[in-house]
Amino acid sequence: MIFTKPSTVHQRGTRIRRSIGHGTRLTIALCALIAALPEVAKGGDWKGYEKIDFRVGGRGALLVVPKQPAPGKHWIWRTEFFGVDPQADIALLGEGVYVAYIGVGGLFGAPVALDAMDKFYEHVTKTYGLNSKVVLEGFSRGGLYALNWAIRHPDRVACMYLDAPVCDFKSWPGGGGRVRMSGRDWRDCLAAYRMTDAQARAYKGNPIDNLAPLAKAKIPIFCVCGDMHDWVVPIEANTLLLESRYKELGGEIQVIRKPKAGHRPHSLPDPTPIVNFVLKYTTGGKMAEGKWKAEADKKALGAQQTIDTIPFDSKPDQKSVLRAFEFSADIGDNYGARVQGFLYPPKSGEYVFAVAADDVAKLFLSTDPDPKNKTLIAHVPEWTEPANFTKFPTQKSKPVHLEGGKKYYIEAVQKENTGGANLSVGWIAPGGSAPAVIQGAHLSPYPSGAKGTILYEVWLNPESWPERRQNK
Repeated sequence: MIFTKPSTVHQRGTRIRRSIGHGTRLTIALCALIAALPEVAKGGDWKGYEKIDFRVGGRGALLVVPKQPAPGKHWIWRTEFFGVDPQADIALLGEGVYVAYIGVGGLFGAPVALDAMDKFYEHVTKTYGLNSKVVLEGFSRGGLYALNWAIRHPDRVACMYLDAPVCDFKSWPGGGGRVRMSGRDWRDCLAAYRMTDAQARAYKGNPIDNLAPLAKAKIPIFCVCGDMHDWVVPIEANTLLLESRYKELGGEIQVIRKPKAGHRPHSLPDPTPIVNFVLKYTTGGKMAEGKWKAEADKKALGAQQTIDTIPFDSKPDQKSVLRAFEFSADIGDNYGARVQGFLYPPKSGEYVFAVAADDVAKLFLSTDPDPKNKTLIAHVPEWTEPANFTKFPTQKSKPVHLEGGKKYYIEAVQKENTGGANLSVGWIAPGGSAPAVIQGAHLSPYPSGAKGTILYEVWLNPESWPERRQNK
């Protein structure tokens, strides 16, 4: 029998545990340091404007840049629901105002959310030179974030635009007044504030009870809400109470009540009053009379264009290649796209093709490499999720016999209306049971190119399509 000295084993174990403990603490410290550092910004596009994506304190953030920034680098900060009913944001970009956002969802304006917002503010004002005074934009629960942050930093706020805002979490998600409690949201709210239900019910730190710092700083507030009962965020306990209390404190507040409206949609069909309010306290300017209507009429003309009016014979506005027969994009509204190339079936047999898209699409296949011999084999009548090939019967083709190794021309055209866009083209190969997106190994771009990709083209500015078709 072999004996080991207990002291030796104990000493070795102690050294190992100390080593592991030191390494773990070092790793945790490094991870915390990395998370605290802003990630490298990445470029993108939102509604035709440059969008910069980055992270601050481990949270996703973005900044949308106007094409011609107004003097002073003024900015509006959407505190929740970026991209929802964005009329005012889009119009303000056109007036030279930046639009910013950081993801602090699920924290209901609690101190932990405000701390993250502080880091974001410091980052964008220092890194991008944005104005030290910001316009806070609070939609729905975003009102808690906007108001609480303004109460914490009244000296950093130029003005506030609130839309059906939550001003007291006891009303929502707590269910006070005439609305039911939102159970899951209420539990998340309690967790964010580190309170019990009883503590939260007795809490006197909600924005509706702490408006004095805003009034003292003379921060103007513009509110929009519906004139019907809001079954989500009751206006009696939020917007209307905010209005009466702020006026009692000598604060400046304007409330617009939309006729026959509830909680949604937010904003105004014509956001000119909102935009002019913001400009009054930032650039000092004013949006040109009728400008939004002119833009809306222009967009309406674009919306009237159908998939069959896309000027495919004219030069595309954007061109690239895809590594598979699919894409997702958010590059604007009412644009059109085409994906075209050659298909190489891996084996002979019956193939079934499928197409999915947002909003509408058509799929064509030729009997050979010649585009002139293409025929419509499937189409999407209304929007679908990416690669959802089962929403409409028309999305799938009838079985098509293809020869393995032979070259076939294939084309998909897509028309986007508003919001995000996508297109997916799949096939069920012989012996298969469900559509799979066609990969680059079976594709090559039109009119020439090596296997591995397929051509992707985009036509923007649909109001110009009639003229572009005439001048092709």
